Amino acid sequence: MAAGYSQLAGECPTGSREPPSEGEATLPKRLLGYSLLIVLLLLVVFSGVKSGDTPAIPEGVRRPKLVIVIVIDQLRYDYLVRFRPQFVERGFNLLLSGANFVNCRYDYAVTATGPGHATLLTGAYPDIHGIVENSWYDRSLGREFNCVEDPTSKLVDVGGTQGDQRGGSPRNLQGSTLGDELRMASDFKSKVIAVSLKDRGAILPGGHTANAAYWYKASSGHFVSSTYYMKALPDWVAKFNQDSPAKNYCGKSWQALPETPGAGGKVFRELSTGTAAPCPDKKFLEGLNSTPYISDVELKFAGEAIRNERLGQGPATDLLTISLSSNDYIGHAFGPYSPEVADLTLRTDRYLADFFADVDRTVGLENVWIALSADHGVAPTPAFVKDHKLGIGLFRGEMVKEAVDAALTQSFGRDQWTLSVGIPYIYLNQAAMTKRQISPEKVEAEAARAAALVPGVKAAFTRTQLVTGSAGQSPLARKASNAFESHRSGDIFLILDLYAVPSGGDTETTHGSLWEYDAQVPLLLWGSAFRPGTFDIPCEPIDLAPTLAAALGLAQPSGAQGHPLSPALKPR
Repeated sequence: MAAGYSQLAGECPTGSREPPSEGEATLPKRLLGYSLLIVLLLLVVFSGVKSGDTPAIPEGVRRPKLVIVIVIDQLRYDYLVRFRPQFVERGFNLLLSGANFVNCRYDYAVTATGPGHATLLTGAYPDIHGIVENSWYDRSLGREFNCVEDPTSKLVDVGGTQGDQRGGSPRNLQGSTLGDELRMASDFKSKVIAVSLKDRGAILPGGHTANAAYWYKASSGHFVSSTYYMKALPDWVAKFNQDSPAKNYCGKSWQALPETPGAGGKVFRELSTGTAAPCPDKKFLEGLNSTPYISDVELKFAGEAIRNERLGQGPATDLLTISLSSNDYIGHAFGPYSPEVADLTLRTDRYLADFFADVDRTVGLENVWIALSADHGVAPTPAFVKDHKLGIGLFRGEMVKEAVDAALTQSFGRDQWTLSVGIPYIYLNQAAMTKRQISPEKVEAEAARAAALVPGVKAAFTRTQLVTGSAGQSPLARKASNAFESHRSGDIFLILDLYAVPSGGDTETTHGSLWEYDAQVPLLLWGSAFRPGTFDIPCEPIDLAPTLAAALGLAQPSGAQGHPLSPALKPR
């Protein structure tokens, strides 16, 4: 049996400095003094960095006025290969003409939106940055806790704060982001703005010191923020919301582009309003949120952010992070091999081309660096899995809870042994263990043994194993360990079999596993600092922030575990 409760047996050498020669050791003191004086003068004259200046960057590379990091939620790497024949010239193809890392994958076992966005901009995995899932069970509160939840912040919408509606903040994120390092290095002259449809897709990439994070509230069709960043929305955001660019899609349906492969011009969704309601009403807005058109709205908002926040116009390099979320909504509903996802990818390509043209007019692309990646991929739908005999397909998580509750009741007596059961975490009732004077290790071991016997579960690691390092050295144990943070993660960490998909039904799908369909993502770098080419060396998304930091001459984010991708960096 492999490490964990599994069903399958599954420095550079330090240099030494040579002592000075006899001649060096006997130099006259006066000559030594002159030499030291010359060295000090040279340091004063040629040290280009003073307190508050943007740090030096590689010689011959023009410092960018603006860095844009684009995260496309649920963009599998293979989409950029499968659909490239239908791409336009200056969308994805613009970025593919830069440094294209084709062998990039997450080395952890919880490929979800919150952890992925935090990982990309901190250069660390959840064991360091602490975002272990989109939400986790909080024992002190007795409920699920959202990864950007902050009870001290309130939502900021048109007209100011909206009563008791919770806002959000990066307070749960541990360590600095690329944007934090950029702001600190420039004496806070650099601006950092983050935009997404999802709160976590804006808040986590922006980091602790971002000037603003904006996300989309589908029920109102507004971009909102929180009191962590501001007391009221800037005038330009309020105007954008009031002008309601969603109106541009009133009366339209989502119909496939003529060039979308396998679609045949199909109408995927009719966008309708409620009875006798003016467009856009709540029903229309919620429907629009699950079409590619919402990405166009979001990128137009990002363009307005560049103009109105004067990004790329200040004394130091600015950072804009954009997370496009419609891929995730549509991918969950239809799966990666659907014509809907094909059409979405082509439309995203065209929206990006329009956005890049807008950036060129506003800032000049010669003054901009752009990076693109994804927070995770996605599994095929269970129906696709079964049709092609790839695995078991639909995995029903309730089987795990039933098996664990039954085993713990049989071994230790009847009680409420589980507080929260999901994939990947099971949270056990520590009060029940204390009441019965049973060691946590014994209960964890029995729960993991029972869970590992459920069809579709490949391995189950215990908290004790992951905290003490006794889970072993297998790839599964390493990926579970990278995702585990002792204060937030559960007591059992589950890993499912290949193509065991814990979705809501046969025609829906999800992500979250350590397998390649969830873990492999694009990583593209474009701009004057990066050497164009296709690179097949192994890399990880934790390498993105360190690479950008190195290119900008910044300190690495405080918890960074990744490394600069040197082959793509132009020489100093």
